[in-house]
Amino acid sequence: MDAALKLFLLAEDTVLPIEAVAPTIVHGQVDWMETAEAHIFKVNVPGFKKESIQVQVLEEDILQIAGEQKMETIEGKQHCLERPRGSFFRQFKLPDKVVADNIRAYDEHGVLIIVVPKKPFVKKIHILPKV
Repeated sequence: MDAALKLFLLAEDTVLPIEAVAPTIVHGQVDWMETAEAHIFKVNVPGFKKESIQVQVLEEDILQIAGEQKMETIEGKQHCLERPRGSFFRQFKLPDKVVADNIRAYDEHGVLIIVVPKKPFVKKIHILPKV
């Protein structure tokens, strides 16, 4: 019998261990996009509190994103536990031409958006006398 069907057919007063019904690792799925002005990272963090997410730049070129979603503790039976819990940890090597001091991060409806600005490209051209 299929494992999902077994879970469905359990008696309603049966309480399963959390591992049997909910994943223990949150993947922290990331989209990394690039525009002319910045690198943009979008990380799925639904239900995470802002205080439980850390965004850091290590050694000026490694973007590190980590978070932890702890399980609520309540009295009584827990009939269904499907929301993701656990932690995630991601690291990305940043390109050379970014401004690590100006990185911004904000939450938008359960998606953490990290904006890593690029260094402006300015090439100085020297004007030489006509020969």
